[in-house]
Amino acid sequence: MGQLTFSSIPGFFDIADTALAGGQPLTDDAILKISHNAKFAAVRTEVFFMGFFQPGDTVPTPVSPVDGYAYTRAECLFLPILASSRLPAAGFVSGQKNFPVLAANDPGQGSLVIVPYQLDINDATGLVTCQTYWSGSGAENQGVVKVYCIAARSSVNVAN
Repeated sequence: MGQLTFSSIPGFFDIADTALAGGQPLTDDAILKISHNAKFAAVRTEVFFMGFFQPGDTVPTPVSPVDGYAYTRAECLFLPILASSRLPAAGFVSGQKNFPVLAANDPGQGSLVIVPYQLDINDATGLVTCQTYWSGSGAENQGVVKVYCIAARSSVNVAN
């Protein structure tokens, strides 16, 4: 399967309805704008696998492999999925693509009551919160989160 690539970041151009009306000539300017809009539409929304993270990590914003467009946090919706209630073992690298080796034991005391107790990625900062709740020690920052990002380009960030 091939990878779509663009040599530059495509822009969105507003085209007046009258420019594309029946009986009107189709100009090279209108054709060029339609082409740019088609390229923009091809990358308007992208889905990224961001990797695995643990509590306290910050999920970065993605960069499109198609054209190098760097998304802002406002353009991103991060989807956390609890991958494990146990922390990763030593050697874990935040954002790694492979499921991590897990720690041999849990920091929580007593019985595991709620999993996840809290699971969130802060929209403004990308900070990962993943907590479990234990009968003896209460809330504990632990777990492994698999993160996806749905990114939608804002047309105000590209050339008009």
